[in-house]
Amino acid sequence: MNEKSTFTSVVANPGFLNLWVNQILVQLSLNVLNFALIISWVFQLTGSSTAVSALIFAIFLPAVIFGLFTGVLVDLIDRRKIIMLIDLFLCLLFFSLIFFKESFPLILLIAFLVNTLAQFYSPAEASAVPMVVKKNQLLTANSIFSATLYSTFLVGFGLAGPLITHFGIDFIFGLGGVILGVAFLLSLMFPSIKTAPDAQGKRLLLAISTRHYSDIKAIGISEIRDTINLIKGKLTVLSSIMILAGVQMATGIMAVLVPGFLEKTLQIKAADASYVLAIPFGLGIVLGGIILGKFGGKLVRRRLVAKGILFAGLLAFLVGIAPLISPAIQYFRHARPVPFLYQPSLSKVLLVGSFLLGMALVSILVPSQTALQENTPGKDRGKVFSVLGVSMSALALIPVLATGVLADLFGTGPIFIGLGVIVIIIGLFGLKPSLFFKKEHLSFRVREFLGLGHWEGK
Repeated sequence: MNEKSTFTSVVANPGFLNLWVNQILVQLSLNVLNFALIISWVFQLTGSSTAVSALIFAIFLPAVIFGLFTGVLVDLIDRRKIIMLIDLFLCLLFFSLIFFKESFPLILLIAFLVNTLAQFYSPAEASAVPMVVKKNQLLTANSIFSATLYSTFLVGFGLAGPLITHFGIDFIFGLGGVILGVAFLLSLMFPSIKTAPDAQGKRLLLAISTRHYSDIKAIGISEIRDTINLIKGKLTVLSSIMILAGVQMATGIMAVLVPGFLEKTLQIKAADASYVLAIPFGLGIVLGGIILGKFGGKLVRRRLVAKGILFAGLLAFLVGIAPLISPAIQYFRHARPVPFLYQPSLSKVLLVGSFLLGMALVSILVPSQTALQENTPGKDRGKVFSVLGVSMSALALIPVLATGVLADLFGTGPIFIGLGVIVIIIGLFGLKPSLFFKKEHLSFRVREFLGLGHWEGK
């Protein structure tokens, strides 16, 4: 009879506890840093949305370059060594920002290096979990890791603003460096976590050791081709990937717009985005997830996702037109950005809007991820999610760069309006495709996927 798996029994496992604590320390540091650089420091340093977009480009680029190889590469090396080295190098990079924070090119380089290391850290740690826990503890262990991943994101973004406001940007870099130093010291107690590489892994290892770049390229193309063959003809899988990639792109665009919108349009300090955006957004995700978990099984996923997309588009559109229709914004008494408490009416709107956006987002993400998991064979799921990660970042690169340039030329409001209109159209298509296409213009298979009722009068 299998021993029952509980939170206490999993955490009592020293191997898992070490990994879990390391995850908390690393993810918390990374999220605080990303918030500090994106929302506060780079815009303060340059006053340019284009600079913010270049930073986000540097953050997304490692996933595009290394995303297809990280899973294979981490299987070739002792995961203990990978995690130790990443903790150490991240620690040094955080401390280096204290000295290079006035140089925008060096900030871009460090952001790229930090997120390159993070790209290898996640698969190394996630793949180590099954090796340090019992089989009957795996579900509980993965649940803990998933919950921690989202929790550290919310806590990191929630803490970053107050820490910057009260202690300054150097404190963020120094605190992150200290936390990562502790993570490195704790990783010294890790056990060796090795696996034998598969045939593809051995081939890649040989290609790297002999510097046969043509073989490395061939392996990458082979991985892409195999995954495309898995996706080909599966509308549910393809649409889920496109939706999740679209969410990443929209998130990147909004991250570019937020600092300028807060400071130049609403005259609220960008660092206060923790209060008016990150915390309510996180609460919306949590509450939306609870509601979805309780009642989501009774809803049609396609319609739920479409309504979530439509609602998110409406929110973005309203954010864009708010400065045009609100007389309060036209007659600000303050000559420069002030704490959010000085703009109570605007702050309340942002609080409510961020909370609702969090609820809309979870109604898009959860059904899409579930559909992707259900329609992908277990043995191929890793490849599909690798391609998902690459496509999510790749599709966001050009729009993110373009957004920064356009925002500097025309302001953030018109970009929010344009984004809102595009997302609304996508939501309407998912909810009522017959508004855009006649029955005879689409194959039966496509109409069946979109819902026959749109054309059959149901």
